Amino acid sequence: MVLAAGGGRRLGGRPKALLEYGGRPLVEHAVAVLRAAGVARVHVVLGASAPTVRERAELPGCVTVENPEWATGMGSSLRTGLASLA
Repeated sequence: MVLAAGGGRRLGGRPKALLEYGGRPLVEHAVAVLRAAGVARVHVVLGASAPTVRERAELPGCVTVENPEWATGMGSSLRTGLASLA
């Protein structure tokens, strides 16, 4: 599971999920690492910038879920992600 729902307050409101590293968004790198480790089904929890992340990041084969309560903290994203695993 990848938690990518934060609002990026410390980055001036830019979502960390979309920060580029090596020409690709960080969320793509996180998914690639999990897949390389043998994780077949990756769940990605989105929140603050969900539409933008969906538009810009390539997440084929991932289960993406949206946390409407993302602003309440990481715990709510963890709960959302765990619920999606069931």
